[in-house]
Amino acid sequence: MIKKIKILPLLIFCFLAINIQAQDYNSHEIGFIIGSASFTTDYGQRNNFSSNVGGNIGMGFGLIYYLNFTDYRYRWNQRTNYFAEHFRVRAELSYMSANLDHFGEWVQDYRQTYEADQLRAMHGKTKLINFGAQLEFHIVDIVDFGSRRIPDIKWSPYVSAGFMLDYYDPELKSDLGDWEQNPNLLFSKWAVPGAARMKPNITGSATLGIGTRHKLGEYSDILIESRWQYFFSNYVDGLNAKDDPANKYNDWLLWVHIGYIYYLN
Repeated sequence: MIKKIKILPLLIFCFLAINIQAQDYNSHEIGFIIGSASFTTDYGQRNNFSSNVGGNIGMGFGLIYYLNFTDYRYRWNQRTNYFAEHFRVRAELSYMSANLDHFGEWVQDYRQTYEADQLRAMHGKTKLINFGAQLEFHIVDIVDFGSRRIPDIKWSPYVSAGFMLDYYDPELKSDLGDWEQNPNLLFSKWAVPGAARMKPNITGSATLGIGTRHKLGEYSDILIESRWQYFFSNYVDGLNAKDDPANKYNDWLLWVHIGYIYYLN
């Protein structure tokens, strides 16, 4: 009798594990992304195309994982609810880096001043590792698109919002010499203590994105996405002139990328 009582909890545990597995209506996907990121930081003139869009551009790539709240591949005929059929969660681990220079009116060749020379001489770089998740809302029903039961559905546009934990590592060099030994080699607003801090650190960021999936095969999609990422720190590029009235916003970037997604189940 005592032996039976000892075995009973084990049997109950096995039954619950099997039952939970049987009731798991989730589905999973993995993939990778790659693209270019445009950094908007303290480098360059505000509202200048080269500073914000065309100049300080780097590359990024990452691994992604999707959790779907419905098993659309094998239970497409068992409808669930609106949330499960239009929302999915994406987890991401990505890396980005970019070289940073000053662009705009104040570094034009016709400006032959020492201040212009200081700006032209500054060359930065930042490296980012992002880890986080975002919630995607798909306009097209995820079950209809993923199950492939409606051939005419080839695109699945979506919008997303999320949060990232970011490790950044900035660098700064000056053609005029060792700025760490002589901070006055930097433009005046970054020559003050604490305005230039080239130390790796961790911060957070909020993301907003828009994109679409396109059917590639029976078990795979490609995606095209544009995502805005706003950091909770202004030191991602290593520069933060706190006393400068023009220093209004933290660093941010716009990442445009493509990706490949494979259905695990």
